Amino acid sequence: MAELDLGQATAWEGGETHGRVKLVDNRVYRGTDKKDIAVIGPNSIEIQVNANQATSQEAAKIYFTTYHGSTKRTIACLDSDGNLRIAGKVITDQKDIRE
Repeated sequence: MAELDLGQATAWEGGETHGRVKLVDNRVYRGTDKKDIAVIGPNSIEIQVNANQATSQEAAKIYFTTYHGSTKRTIACLDSDGNLRIAGKVITDQKDIRE
């Protein structure tokens, strides 16, 4: 799957108007066949949980995870109250983080 076009997401003129899911060049292993997944929206991206409108919000959490070797680690959790819990330190510096 090189790209999945989800159709028109906005009627604004100019720029990309479609929502897309596509493979992009890996930022760590540049110049290789390794790819990352990008979810692209022209204005914003919405991640919706509890779409069935359950009254118990215990499961309405978004987990951000990564692997360190073979160990899966949770690096952040966003709950339905808007609380964001981040593992580790929050570092604010003026460096370009796109690398």
